Amino acid sequence: MRLTKSHVVSGVLAVALLGATATAWYFAAQARTPAQRAEETAEPDDSVITVRVDQEQLVDTLDFEAVLDRTGDFAVPAPSAPEGIETALASKIPLDVGDDVEAGTVLLEVSGRPMIALEGDVPAYRDLTEGDTGPDVEQLQLALQQLYGTPKTGTFDSRTVSDLKKLYDHAGYDHATTTEEVATEDDETDTEGTGDTEGTGEGEENTGGAQTTTVERVVLPASEIVFLPDLPMQVSKVNAQQSAPVSAEEPVIVLASGDWKLEAKLDEETSSELSKLGDEAELEYGDGPMEGQAVGGFELEVREEAGETDEWTGEEGEAVEVTYAVFEFDAEALEGIEDLAPGEEQEVTLVRARSAEDALIVPLSALWTDSEDRTMITVLDEDGKEERHVEVDVTLRHEGRGVVVPVEGELAAGDEVVIAWRDRENG
Repeated sequence: MRLTKSHVVSGVLAVALLGATATAWYFAAQARTPAQRAEETAEPDDSVITVRVDQEQLVDTLDFEAVLDRTGDFAVPAPSAPEGIETALASKIPLDVGDDVEAGTVLLEVSGRPMIALEGDVPAYRDLTEGDTGPDVEQLQLALQQLYGTPKTGTFDSRTVSDLKKLYDHAGYDHATTTEEVATEDDETDTEGTGDTEGTGEGEENTGGAQTTTVERVVLPASEIVFLPDLPMQVSKVNAQQSAPVSAEEPVIVLASGDWKLEAKLDEETSSELSKLGDEAELEYGDGPMEGQAVGGFELEVREEAGETDEWTGEEGEAVEVTYAVFEFDAEALEGIEDLAPGEEQEVTLVRARSAEDALIVPLSALWTDSEDRTMITVLDEDGKEERHVEVDVTLRHEGRGVVVPVEGELAAGDEVVIAWRDRENG
């Protein structure tokens, strides 16, 4: 289809007409009378924010955390690196906090070798080799006796060797061994002094009248056994980290045993309140394993603890005195006591005061002080137009709310009290 010149001109005129119409519509929509503009730019009316007066009981409480733990603990030090290894690494961490530790339990694997728990009062202080004698051998035998009935002879004999192998097999590790050269007499020496001997076999050395042979002996490295004074125990803390070097500056693991205890490290405010109230203190258990139980008596103990370490110099600060609250409780009354782990947190609430059950309560933001230093609140009438000021006494405060008693004027539950307003006239 051919477009004539007249067709093109007509199209251009139509487009121009549409554009002019749209422009006129836009400016017409934006037009405002002076009255409309004044109304739109005028400041809004003064705003007032109110809340209703509540009627209920207000309880002033102070919450703090206690920790459930055991009366005895044992810090397991980091072992030295196995022979031939420069840095000892935690290659396996088999235990978690709360796990039980019994005779034969592997506490930690360091550079591929185990640290096995056994009962005993004296820490291992030397490697024990098959044939050794001494009180530390007796301690090992008594420890193995609980598992395998090992006789106590005081000598690292063949029965001890056999039972020690069972211990390592049960733990899932090969037992350690060592070799040494042992001299043996030659029954067929050359009496004519020729120096020739008979019967010299592989692994034996001719020493001119005596022979030596290589003997393999079982050895118990001191780094692979941890003697614990009381079993069973529980894991209360694990400091070792997987595949990280073990540090001699802190124990790799801390074990707990003995009776259960509940104690709280107190800040100054809580310590002061408990000291002031003493046996009259009203306490409740919140979230934690003892929730719902009645709180028994408690004692305050002042302990001296090391100050905070300076992060730049590494120097410890001066010792400080810290107050602890130690609570009495019946551990046997705890449900699931066998599943509890040292370090469990228990919320404790101190009730400092209670109001009457029908007390009038307002937000503390509703209170203000007049020129005569009186505590006041502002009450709006039902239609929200008239204000009246009521003098009050505040008898209890807690978490942004207060119990108020009218001194002059009337106040009732449900009244609307002002907590914020914007006065344009006075700024």
